[in-house]
This record gives sequence, C-alpha cells and structure tokens, in this order.
Amino acid sequence: MNQTIIRGVEAAPPAVSRPTTLNRIGAFVELTKPGIVRMVLITAATGFFMASTLGHPVDFVLLLHALLGIGLAASGACGLNEYAEWEADGRMRRTASRPVPSGRMQPRTALYFSGALVLAGLAHLQVFVNARTVALVALTVVSYVLIYTPLKRRTWLATLVGAVPGALPILAGWTAGGGGFSAPRLALFAILFLWQMPPFY
Repeated sequence: MNQTIIRGVEAAPPAVSRPTTLNRIGAFVELTKPGIVRMVLITAATGFFMASTLGHPVDFVLLLHALLGIGLAASGACGLNEYAEWEADGRMRRTASRPVPSGRMQPRTALYFSGALVLAGLAHLQVFVNARTVALVALTVVSYVLIYTPLKRRTWLATLVGAVPGALPILAGWTAGGGGFSAPRLALFAILFLWQMPPFY
C-alpha cells in the first residue's frame, strides 16, 4: 500500500498485515535483492579465479567461504539500502511493492536483519578468508549504503560514486584468491568501473 506522508510529520511505519510463513520468507529474500547479489558473486568469483591463475591451484573450499561471506554482506547491504529508502519507495509505483513500503515488513525488522547479514558476512570472511577481503567488502557496504544511497536522490553524479561499490567485489574476489596489490588488480577495477557507465547513462 502507498505510504501517506504528512508535511512536517515523520512518516509512520507501514501497517503490517499477517502474511503466511511462505510470504514472510519471500519478503526477507526479496529484501536482499537476489539479482544484484548474484552479479556481485559472479564478479567476485571471476576475481578469485583470475588471482588463482597466478601460480597456484584453485582452492574451491576457500572460494565457497569467500562467496558465502561476500554474499551475506552484499545481501545485507541491499537490505540496508531498502531500509534507507522505504519512505521514498512507497511514493513510487515501481518500488511501492517492496517489502517495507508495502507493509509486509516493519522498517526496524529490515534494519536488524540486514545489519546482521552484513556482520555475519564480515565475520565469516575474517575467520575463513583474510583481513584484506574483509576491508574491501566493508568498504563496499559503506560506500553503497552511506554514500551512494543518499546521494542518488541529489545528483546524477551519484552514478560515478555508485560505480565504486559496483566494481569493488571483483577486488574482494581477487584478494580472497590470494592476489596482492598489483597492476592486474587495478585493471580489473577500472574495467568494471567504466563498464557501468554506458548502461546507466
């Protein structure tokens, strides 16, 4: 349902109906934007495999740990993005059916669930992968949620900012696969950064 905004008064959380268990699970899945997460995992896996070709065999167990941690953090970042924008989403036909503005989930639930996913992903990467990957994934979450999300309603230049978290996952995969700070790593980032411009503009 559309959220009614009264001038000068903070919008109240949407009224939540009593969904079935299946619908409730579906709302949590939808909150994480699986399509975006899938692309993040593909680019991270690409970086992992490219780093693994630099003289050592592919460690598939490490790859699974990396993708799990990156996937959890990416899912949480997408959920935090939806939490931050639920009021605006409720005023647009294209986004009004999302879990929070549609009333299928309370904003606080979306915040706590998404935050827990981010923390779980970072913790998993710290334990099973390495600190460099944790730092890159954390930078991705912060730049996407705290910089790009509020900026995109203010200026078209937000696309440039948003291209940074869009290109960082391939670096996270690179460092998870054992790659260091080298020219190929910068080239991967530049390719993915610039590739995003034509479709957005």
